[in-house]
Amino acid sequence: MSMTSSLDSRQGSGEASTLSAHNERSLNRAELDRLRKRTREVSKQFRLANAGVQEQRDVILASRSTSADLISHLPAEVLLRIIELVLQNPLVGCDPHRHVKRELASLSRHWRNLILGTPSLWNCIRISRPWDVPFVEAHVARSAECPLDIEVYWEFFHGYDRCPIRNRINVVRRCRHRWRSLVLRDIDKNLIASSIFARESIALKRLTVIDDYLIPLFRFGPSVDWTSVDYLELQTCINLSCLSNFSSLKTLIIRIPYSWPSRIRIALSLQKLKTLSLSGFTGGLKFRPDTLHFPLLDSLSVKVNHARELMEAIVAPNLRHVRYAPYSCDSDTSSVFGNLSSKFLSVERLSLCDYAELRQTARNTNAESARAVSQASDVESARTISAAFPSVRHVEIHARHVKAFFDTKAACPADGWKHLQVLKVESLFEDEIFALKEWLRRRSLEGKPMLDVIIMDTLLIFSDSRRSALYESFRPYCNVVVPVDFDRTSGLSLSDTPCELPRYLYSSGQTSSTPRADDNSERRCEFCI
Repeated sequence: MSMTSSLDSRQGSGEASTLSAHNERSLNRAELDRLRKRTREVSKQFRLANAGVQEQRDVILASRSTSADLISHLPAEVLLRIIELVLQNPLVGCDPHRHVKRELASLSRHWRNLILGTPSLWNCIRISRPWDVPFVEAHVARSAECPLDIEVYWEFFHGYDRCPIRNRINVVRRCRHRWRSLVLRDIDKNLIASSIFARESIALKRLTVIDDYLIPLFRFGPSVDWTSVDYLELQTCINLSCLSNFSSLKTLIIRIPYSWPSRIRIALSLQKLKTLSLSGFTGGLKFRPDTLHFPLLDSLSVKVNHARELMEAIVAPNLRHVRYAPYSCDSDTSSVFGNLSSKFLSVERLSLCDYAELRQTARNTNAESARAVSQASDVESARTISAAFPSVRHVEIHARHVKAFFDTKAACPADGWKHLQVLKVESLFEDEIFALKEWLRRRSLEGKPMLDVIIMDTLLIFSDSRRSALYESFRPYCNVVVPVDFDRTSGLSLSDTPCELPRYLYSSGQTSSTPRADDNSERRCEFCI
């Protein structure tokens, strides 16, 4: 019995251990299954996370924009203004509407759509041989109802057919009501003008006639109504008496060629003229005193060889700005402005352009006496100019004039400018610095108001450190206005000039504060050349 119960107990314990081992394996399998399941879940999450990382990486890589893409995200009006500036400032010899516009449109679809869909980018049309009829028609169509600026440049040679130019002109004649400006640049402009104005008048705002060959005398047809023209630029032989037909003229620019007819008496009255620029050879014109009446004239620029006759002829009671440059080095400035103070009492701004001397030095003298005569002549001319413009507030002179106007050995010619507020000097040299500084010091000691002095080192004579020291040496005696192009690393604070920045006026009538890029002779357009 005891043996039987012992066997039974052993069998029970073996079954228990077997059951325990089975349960442990079951638990291990369950844990393994759980871990495998967790591993699959983690692997799935990892794949999803990796896919997300890759997707974001692709997005980031795709968002790495080129410069053109960055510009494409600018507001349309800003991008349009950039494109307009590029078209307005081409390289030398470049026709931007045939070349640059096509290049810009090829950069991106956004640029192409903007250029093709903006009428103001298509309103400049040139009648020339490279512009075929379909190209002209495309510009007329895409310009919609924008005012058109037309330039005609077509050289005729003996035996050439004139039909091609007529075909192009006929395209733009159909929208003549939209013409805003016209530029005639050709050796047979009378033929062009007759074909344009033959049947009906065109209400132009601006007209430019440029003749590099000086062959025909350009005629303003009497049957044409010129009263709508308010901007006129001429570089050709004309009869100036015809200008009286331009009753609405506000800006007149005339470059008179040397090959002018014999002496012609000129009498003219333009009631609305505000800006007048005359340059060139006036030997063929005869001006009589007080025969040029411009009651609203505000700005006058003169560079002619008979300036005295012109100054005596002009009657401009509201003239505020005079810019004078001698026609040649032997021009006698004192004889130009002597005894004319009553004519220029209203002038507030005077610009004397750079030239060697205010008055030509006497010849056939030794160096020492010539220098003495030159200095005396310069001072005499400076006194004449000061007396002729007693009310000026803003004066622009070159460094060569400083010693004549600001010599402190005696009463300075500049002392006559009682209302002077702004003085702009270009290209100061060592001697001129001392003379000007002494005059400013004496002026401050007399209790006179401090001037705004603008010093333009256009010749880059001074290094940045010397230029900084130069400006600082003037500060006790005046308000130094640092030029906008001064090196910012110098530590000087930049100031806005109290005067207007120079403006560059183009034949189209547009103005800009920067000169055209075609002034840079080093860069030329290879495509158009």
